[in-house]
Amino acid sequence: MAKRVTIGEVAADAGVSAATVSRVLNGGAVTEETASRVWAAVSRLDYTPNALTRSVFAGRSSTIGVVMRDLSSPFFLDLIRGIDDVAAANGSLVMFANTFRQRDHETALIQMMDEHRVRGLIVTTGDQTDARIRRMAEGGTPCVVVARRFVDPPAGLHTIRLDDAAAGALMAGHLAGRGRTSIGVVTSGDRPAQRERVAGLRRGLAEHGLALPGEAEASAETEREAERAVVALLDGARGRGMPLDAIVCTTGRLTVAVHTALTGRGLTIPDDIAFLTTDDFPWAAALGLTVITQPSYEMGRRAAELVVDNPGGSADVVFEPDLVPRGSTDRGGRPGSR
Repeated sequence: MAKRVTIGEVAADAGVSAATVSRVLNGGAVTEETASRVWAAVSRLDYTPNALTRSVFAGRSSTIGVVMRDLSSPFFLDLIRGIDDVAAANGSLVMFANTFRQRDHETALIQMMDEHRVRGLIVTTGDQTDARIRRMAEGGTPCVVVARRFVDPPAGLHTIRLDDAAAGALMAGHLAGRGRTSIGVVTSGDRPAQRERVAGLRRGLAEHGLALPGEAEASAETEREAERAVVALLDGARGRGMPLDAIVCTTGRLTVAVHTALTGRGLTIPDDIAFLTTDDFPWAAALGLTVITQPSYEMGRRAAELVVDNPGGSADVVFEPDLVPRGSTDRGGRPGSR
């Protein structure tokens, strides 16, 4: 195996010090004649700079740190692709970490990104990580929080999010337009985005003279919990004499679990009950699922651009949702009959 050429060998070949070679490689001030000698030596020896060494001299690496909460959501795949495309175009690698929704793990991973002096940080974590993110931004590392607001962000800390209230209103208008009058909703945890989607749904239904009572809302973190939530919503509504004719899921990662729970009860979609969910994915079209979409690829690109450009102040970029109508919300013949 060929021995890797060292910076010392480049310095010896060019007749300069190793520190001078580092200055040239990192764009530092040297004479044109010295720079030419160094670059000629780099070419002759086929020298590949050590990225870690370069980051030591620069005080920061060229890597963009990305900490995602849960890859089981289809939203994150295109988000990561958008981040990676911008990073690659700007000479950066992406250091990616998935926290599997473990809160302590989220904090530890962000600390690790800080210790590696990443060029910038993009996260979808919960608010327990806010103190560490704030310190990073205040220390000069551009940070981007995706999918939620950040309270009183300092300069260099940006947010990318969906207009979640508008997403809920889209759901309400679509279901009311399809003649659905008794709606249940499955949410995921107590994240602000989830609360805002439900609030938008509730306000939108009210504009059509329809109610979304508290007992028609259920929260779930896991697929098993989602299945239990669906059963509880169906049985509870029937017990109140108001069988559900539509179920809304406000998070893409629980789509399959909610759909499975409905069909597992012997319900036919959309004849017995309509189903509307969040985030598109390849099988959604095959299953005929009506979905609320968010432009996750564009959101990822914008997040990475904020890291690369690092504009002054604190940007809050809000994207608009869209609704893709498919057969799962068509007007059925026997809503709530089972």
